[in-house]
Amino acid sequence: MTFKTLRAAAFALIFAASATAQAKSAGEYATDLKDYVIAPLHWDEQDWRWAGGAALGIAGAYALDNTVRDHFVSGSGLTSKDTHSARDAAPLALLTAGTFAMGVLNKDKVLRGTSYDMVEAIALSTMSAYVFKTVAGRERPNETASRSRFGHGGDGFPSGHTAAAFAAAQVFADEMPREQWGWRVLAYGLAGATAYLRLDSNVHWLSDTVAGAALGMATGRFVSNRDEHAKSRVSFFVAPLDHGALVTFSVDTR
Repeated sequence: MTFKTLRAAAFALIFAASATAQAKSAGEYATDLKDYVIAPLHWDEQDWRWAGGAALGIAGAYALDNTVRDHFVSGSGLTSKDTHSARDAAPLALLTAGTFAMGVLNKDKVLRGTSYDMVEAIALSTMSAYVFKTVAGRERPNETASRSRFGHGGDGFPSGHTAAAFAAAQVFADEMPREQWGWRVLAYGLAGATAYLRLDSNVHWLSDTVAGAALGMATGRFVSNRDEHAKSRVSFFVAPLDHGALVTFSVDTR
């Protein structure tokens, strides 16, 4: 599955969801898209602090890009193919489809609504990732051994798979009751697995995945906030290790 295929699938799911009674109308989705695009114009101090923290995390990850790549790759590892795209999208598919299935089986309209919001977050984050990819033009680690190859027509920054996975996980986590923390751990764990798989496939630098995670979580919070204030705030921290990096996430529930 290529990035373009993933994007097309997200739009198809949005269209399918809009045809159901529990999903938003096409007009509501259009309004969400407009508000999403102009959202930075309305950020408050806390939003800008979060954005600043994300930028620092990306910068820290960039410093570790070569170390992390060397951990996963032996030899040059250069190829133009992404042979594991479908495999790496599996955690996202499991989380989203599983949420929808549980909603249907339990006749839970709220959970079904959550799955539709997850799909919307996937679509929005995928669109944003595509824009950033086009502007950054960064080559992937399977295309070059240099982490600084920006503006060369690549599509590595940020990771679209990771952005979509964390967007869905954030919406899911915001919907889960505070006492059911295990579901949140599962959601973020699946999203983290997506980022790990993209690194293992050598198709993204560490900073690509950290940027994707930040974009995804911000998008997920935006979608959650369309109906009510988000129930959680998420932050992440990157720490260097001898042969890679440790990326930790913390959730402040309210």
